[in-house]
Amino acid sequence: MTNRAETAREAIAAAAAPVFGRYGHRKTTMDMIANAAGLSRPAVYQYFPNKDAVFRAVAARVGAELHAAAAAAGATGATTADRLFNLLAVKLDFAAAAVAPDHRHELVREAAAVAADLVAASEAAYTDLVASVLADARELDLGAVTAEDAAALLTDAMVGIARSSATADRMRARLRLLVDLTVRGFTPERSTP
Repeated sequence: MTNRAETAREAIAAAAAPVFGRYGHRKTTMDMIANAAGLSRPAVYQYFPNKDAVFRAVAARVGAELHAAAAAAGATGATTADRLFNLLAVKLDFAAAAVAPDHRHELVREAAAVAADLVAASEAAYTDLVASVLADARELDLGAVTAEDAAALLTDAMVGIARSSATADRMRARLRLLVDLTVRGFTPERSTP
């Protein structure tokens, strides 16, 4: 694929992301995608054979952007709980801001059907970021739980929170509670002298 074609595909995927987020997969049409990209429908078909191909490109783009943002966010914070919250909140904030609440379930379902490989790779990379923060946290004692298992639980719980129809503020409050409870559960009690 030429540079020009790749640039066009990226621009179409970038324009299509908010369309899918607003209308869901089922209601989004190639005309809507073309309109958002400032192109004709035949022009979009030069780069994508169908709506599912556009959806896959959007999934790949969003996954890469979320991973980069999460990696940066996970490196900031005064405490392990702050780092975990910052990292996990990236995906949560994306769901709250970019996807209409009534389309969250549909988009997750469609992503699992249309882009299962991309979703699995993105989720694994995200879980690896969380596991890295947990493994680096010297103050935590995970006991028999591996950092990978704890990360998978945290990530799965965050996804559950993101799929809710709660407000963005409520979802963030739930995530903060989840992270604080997790960190507290893995922090050994210090005996007082």
